[in-house]
Amino acid sequence: MPLKMTRWGQLLIFLGILGCSRAKPPEIAPETGPVIAAVTVEPEVAYFKDETTDSGVVFSYQNGEKSADHYSILESLGGGAGVLDFDGDGLLDLFLPGGGGFAGADKKTIVGYPCALFRNLGANKFQEVTAAAGLQSLAGGKPWFYSHGVAVADYDRDGWPDLLVTGWGGVALFRNVPFDPAHPGAGRRYEDATEKAGLSQGITWATSAAFADLDGDGYPDLYLCQYVDWSWLKHPLCHYDGKTPDVCPPKNFDGLAHKLFRNTGQGKFSDVSQESGLRPGGPNQSKGLGVVIVDVDGDGKPDIYVANDTVDNFLYLNVSKPGAIRLDERGLVSAVARDDRGNPNGSMGVAAGDPLRSGKPALWVTNYENELHMLYRNYSTPGRPVFNPYSIAAGIGAIGQKFVGWGTGFLDVDHDGWEDLFVANGHAIRHPAGKSANRWQHPVLLLNKNGQKFRDASQQIGDYSTAPRLGRGVAFGDLDNDGHTDLVISHLNEPVALLRGVGAQGNHWLGLQLEAQGHACSVGAKAVWEANGQRQTRFVMGGGSYASSSDRRLLFGLGQEASGLLTVTWPNGTVQKFANLMVDRYYRMVEGSPQAEIGTGPRK
Repeated sequence: MPLKMTRWGQLLIFLGILGCSRAKPPEIAPETGPVIAAVTVEPEVAYFKDETTDSGVVFSYQNGEKSADHYSILESLGGGAGVLDFDGDGLLDLFLPGGGGFAGADKKTIVGYPCALFRNLGANKFQEVTAAAGLQSLAGGKPWFYSHGVAVADYDRDGWPDLLVTGWGGVALFRNVPFDPAHPGAGRRYEDATEKAGLSQGITWATSAAFADLDGDGYPDLYLCQYVDWSWLKHPLCHYDGKTPDVCPPKNFDGLAHKLFRNTGQGKFSDVSQESGLRPGGPNQSKGLGVVIVDVDGDGKPDIYVANDTVDNFLYLNVSKPGAIRLDERGLVSAVARDDRGNPNGSMGVAAGDPLRSGKPALWVTNYENELHMLYRNYSTPGRPVFNPYSIAAGIGAIGQKFVGWGTGFLDVDHDGWEDLFVANGHAIRHPAGKSANRWQHPVLLLNKNGQKFRDASQQIGDYSTAPRLGRGVAFGDLDNDGHTDLVISHLNEPVALLRGVGAQGNHWLGLQLEAQGHACSVGAKAVWEANGQRQTRFVMGGGSYASSSDRRLLFGLGQEASGLLTVTWPNGTVQKFANLMVDRYYRMVEGSPQAEIGTGPRK
C-alpha cells in the first residue's frame, strides 16, 4: 500500500541576522547535605491524558518470560520507542521495537518478534503500516532479531529519517527510500541497508544508540552501547533470598566494549572504536544502557555521555579533528562517573537539558533502587568538563531510593519556562524485596519550581499513573503539533502507552525545527530565547532516554511572554538572531537563511 506524502503550507517571515552573547557562569552550589524527600503536590491539573485506547496503537513489547522460565538477564532490559516523521507529512509517526522470546525443545533458541511502524493520521489517530513500509522482516525475508532500541538519523543526508534498531545479536539499519522511485510523491518505505553500510558484523548485544557528527564533516557518526557478555554458556543461577530463582545482576558478567562507527559519507560506516579511544570491556567496565550526545564544554564539538550498569559512567570529551574521531574519557575527573558518595550506580536512562538556566547542559541519569538518581550541574569551560552533583540540592534525593528508573527526559509540562523531568519506572528482577517490593512501579513527574527545587507532581501525570507499570523506554515528542510534549512509553509485556500533553493551557510556547545546510547533522546546534531579562537554552542532541529516539525539534515554554529574541548557534559556529517571531507555533529554520517558515514538515 503506497504511503502518501502531503505538502505543508508555509509563510515566510523576514528575520534579521545579528550577533551573539555569552551567559555568566552560575555560583557553585553545595555538594553535600541530607537527603531531602521530594514534596508531594496535591492534584490540581493533570498534565497528560492517556489516549492509547482511542489512538489505534495496539502493541506490546515482549521479553520472552512467558515462553520460558530462564530468568535470563536478556529478559530484564525491555525496549524503547521512537518518534519520527518518516513520510514527510509534518506529523510524527511511531516506531516500536518488538523484543523476542525463546523457542526450540529446550526453549533456548533466541528469536525476535516483529517491530511495528504506526503512521500518524492526525487528530491523535494512528494506522499500522509495518508491512507496507518494508519493516515486517530484515533483508531477504530474514526474521527479526531480539530487539531493544531505536535511533533515528539521516545518515545519507538525503533529507529523510533513517532507522537503526538495536538488540541481542546485532543491529539493523533501514534507509528511507521512495515507495516508487519513478513517482517521488507516492510515499516512502524502508529498505534494509545493514550489510551495505558495514554494520552486519562485530556487534554482540546492542542496547541504546546515538547519532552525531563527531568529526565535523556533516555526516552523523554512530555510538553504540553494548551490554554484558551473556550466553547460555554464561548463564549462572541466582537466588536473591537463597531459594527463589531470579535474574542475575550485571556484576556476574563482563561488560562488552562499546562501538563507535564513523560515517564515511559513502553510505558506509567504519569501525573506529579502538583508534578513537573508547574504553575496552571487562568485569568492571562498560555494560552500557543509555547514551546522550551534547556539547558539554561549549567548544562546538558534541561530546558523549554514557550510562553504564553498576560500573563507572563514561563522559567522552570530543577532541576530534577533520576526518579523525578522537575521544578523551573524562567521567571520573569531571565528577559524572559516580554518585555524590563516590559510588558507581546501576545507571540506565540518561538526559541532558538546562533546567537551572545556566546556559550549559546539565546531565541527568536514572539509577537502580536505593541509589540517587543523579542530576549533575555543569560548570564546564572549553576543554575542561566540570560538574557538581546536584540531586540533593534540587530536592530530589529521595526519588531514586524508591524506584528503578529507565526512560527519562526533560520537558516543560506547564510552559512556565523551566524544564521538568519525567521518569518511567519498573523493576529489573522478577521478585524484588524491601522498599520496592512491587515489580510494577509508578512513573515520576518532577516539577521544576523556578530552578530552585523540583517537586514531586507524579499525582498530576493523569489517569496513566493510577496503576503501577513495568516501564522501560520513553520517547518524547509533540505528536499533534500543539506545542505540548507527548509521551510514548514502552513496557514489559504490556501495551505501549500514548500520553497527550494537556496541562499547559494559558502559557505561550515556541517550537523550532533546526536544519543545517545540505541536510548536515544538526546535533550540536543550540537555541537561546531571551525575554524580559530571562534566558532559556535548548540543545539539539543525539540519543537520550533509554533505548529510544525523541523529537529533535526544540520547544520553549514562554509563560506569559509573547515576544523576545531568539539566538541560534549552528554546529559549525554560525550564529543567527531572529526577532519578531510569533508565539504558539513552530518555525522551520535552515542554516544561513534569513527567512523562517511557519510550520513544521519535511526537509526540502
